[in-house]
Amino acid sequence: MTERPDQSPITSPRSERVRKVAALAGRSARRKQGRFRAEGPQAVRSLLAHRPELALEVHLTERAADAHPELERLAREAEVPARTVDEQILRAMVRESGPADRTADARSDGTGGSDAGGALVSPQGVVAVGALPAEDPDAATASLQALPAAGPLTVVVLHEVRDPGNVGTLIRTADAAGADLVLLTRTSADPYSPKAVRASVGSLFHLPVLTGAEAGPLLETLAARDITAAATSGHADSELFDVELPGRLAWILGNEARGLDEETLAAAPLTVRIPLSGHAESLNVHTAATVCLFETLRRRRAGA
Repeated sequence: MTERPDQSPITSPRSERVRKVAALAGRSARRKQGRFRAEGPQAVRSLLAHRPELALEVHLTERAADAHPELERLAREAEVPARTVDEQILRAMVRESGPADRTADARSDGTGGSDAGGALVSPQGVVAVGALPAEDPDAATASLQALPAAGPLTVVVLHEVRDPGNVGTLIRTADAAGADLVLLTRTSADPYSPKAVRASVGSLFHLPVLTGAEAGPLLETLAARDITAAATSGHADSELFDVELPGRLAWILGNEARGLDEETLAAAPLTVRIPLSGHAESLNVHTAATVCLFETLRRRRAGA
């Protein structure tokens, strides 16, 4: 169990506590500390309102506290300490860790390590620290088994999606399109990296998002739960807008550069292509996901 943080005031941007929050840009530090950070009022508001059990502490400037009084109220309701800190301290919390840490993270997860390449991002006056959910293949599979046994539903599976920004944006799109669950295979980027959390704009905390799934067992569980795995391919015979979409559907989204591997494509009962009218040869993974998810939503609303 993650311990509650030190309650004493933070007075220096060079303090060890500030350094630890800044280090959460790296995947190895997140795993070692068992924590992640969320930046900005929208992400922190969503964390406190929808996943208060994960929140450990909130740091905000006086200006942010005045502009967003609901953050301190939500923190009180969640029994999470909220501290007013200097702008300088808050900025130090989101500063990138050193080159050695970035290199180590690149080796450990294959995603390039830290998110911003040394750049200093603006936290918009608010930073929260939360307990990092464990990466558990069994929990990912169990989450599918916990879904209703009948009725329409939408699952999104990110398989080898390596860019944290793409991961966060895809989670946001899944949320907007009414998805019931997002699963990430173990070779995908960490959705709790700062860049992914920022890109999700709070959606990470709005719906279940689980990591560490194994593609083979996941596809088997989908079939056992009568959920059709669907994938996009430029070589598919059927077009998305013409094919019948099952009510219980899992969209499998692949790597940014290579798409889905042949084995996963062959294992998906449904493959479709998105018709392109111009000269572009393909769509990026986020655009393709948006088209597929909102076509699914449109059909569901129309009763198709």
